[in-house]
Amino acid sequence: MLCLLVCGGLSTRAQASDTEKKLESIQSSIQRVTQQLESAQGQRGKLEESLRNAEQAIAQAAGNLHDTQLKLAEQRRQLDSLDHKAARQEQAVQTQVDALRAQVDSAYRMGRQPAIKLFLNQEHPALLGRMLAYYDYLNHARQTVIASAQQELAGLIATRQQADAEKHQLQKTLAEQRAREATLKQAEQVRRVALAKLDQSIGDKRNRLKDLQANERRLRELLSSVGNAVVNDASLNALSQMPFSQLRGRLPWPTDGQLRVRFNTPRSGSNGSLRWQGVFISAPKGQPVRAIDAGRVVFADWLRGYGLLLIIDHGHGFMSLYGHNQAIYRRVGTWVRAGETVASIGDSGGQAVDGLYFAIRHDGKPLNPASWCRGEPRLASK
Repeated sequence: MLCLLVCGGLSTRAQASDTEKKLESIQSSIQRVTQQLESAQGQRGKLEESLRNAEQAIAQAAGNLHDTQLKLAEQRRQLDSLDHKAARQEQAVQTQVDALRAQVDSAYRMGRQPAIKLFLNQEHPALLGRMLAYYDYLNHARQTVIASAQQELAGLIATRQQADAEKHQLQKTLAEQRAREATLKQAEQVRRVALAKLDQSIGDKRNRLKDLQANERRLRELLSSVGNAVVNDASLNALSQMPFSQLRGRLPWPTDGQLRVRFNTPRSGSNGSLRWQGVFISAPKGQPVRAIDAGRVVFADWLRGYGLLLIIDHGHGFMSLYGHNQAIYRRVGTWVRAGETVASIGDSGGQAVDGLYFAIRHDGKPLNPASWCRGEPRLASK
């Protein structure tokens, strides 16, 4: 029985590893096809490449900034913890000093004469034994308090040294954050130039319609390839969750914002021939994008028309799509929990406004996210 369990576990891990390799291969193929398409389009392709490179540079800079901000938050938590620890230690030292002061005061009030004088004084021989016992007790107590105070003081000094070192690291991280913010601004400026040139090159509505049709076709092909890679992935069964099919109307929206474009509405520039197969949620750049349910990242890269796109497989043919991100925080093959931050709001893919393209598919078929998510997306609190 044990052998079966072990062999089964090894088989599942091997299958998961094989699936991950297939997904990475699909992602690499998408990159090659994108580059070949850009090369074939001449000047237009060069402009597409410039936009793609600029948006990938933004993603790298934004991802680095996100990591730095997490590091900064952790350092601040550690510094706060050290400050609280130092405050407790200072109070403990003060308590020991007060106790020592009280003992010295008690000794003073018991008599100003030293023990040797008391011993030589024969006027009150009956008190001699008792007074010497008191002196011994007080001396021992004072030594104990002094040792404890010294220990508390040593701990306080060590904590303050640790806090000073943490403050130094905090300053370095702050400088690192400012540098990465500057890098991000430079990348965004490069993107603005590339996008302006690309918009000029697209020209009339006929070219825009061709672009929209080609973008949807590429997305369908991608979903089909990914679906074939994970269809027999037994590791998806390990998710301890309610099946996705039973979550209709109960899922959260992936981000706060305003539902700017609804499912199945005509695409701008398509004369009604193309319709939105997801929704667009308008939201501030950099705002977190969260996984609507647990699953596995099966695509995390730039896709023409959708920018930085993240796709999560939830098992049994269900997938959720998150497009136009500024940065993606999870790589292909990563398992994510429901509500986990997986990306940040952006305008990649040539978008003119900040927001999120969000879609749900089942066996490649578009589903209305509004039927699966609770209510409407909330507006972000200011």
